[in-house]
Amino acid sequence: MFNTLTLTAVPVFFCLTTVLFSSETLITNDTQNTEEMHADTCPTVFYQLQLSLDASACHVFAGTLPASITYHSNQSPKAVDLFLRQQIDTPFTQTFDHNRILLHLEGNRKIIVISPDGPGSQVDILINPR
Repeated sequence: MFNTLTLTAVPVFFCLTTVLFSSETLITNDTQNTEEMHADTCPTVFYQLQLSLDASACHVFAGTLPASITYHSNQSPKAVDLFLRQQIDTPFTQTFDHNRILLHLEGNRKIIVISPDGPGSQVDILINPR
């Protein structure tokens, strides 16, 4: 009726997923390089990049380099883009690809992708090692 691979693969997948996401929530602020957490565990800053004030549904996929975070904002992609550009005090390039706004900072060490997400935006930040 069920093969052995199916019976073991599903529980192993869920265990690994649980360990992955629970270990990400246990990463210290030092390794994430974040400051002041929102009540919903979204950092206000990620590797010296200010997140939108309404950041929610944050997921840190790596707290050490290369590091990444994704979050949701209720603001439009244009509004998030304007907010983030006002926070950036270093040279950057901006491109558009498949209805997404891409900001490249510090020679592609930091990459921000702003995508439409319903009436709001999804923001992905990737921090590469130097």
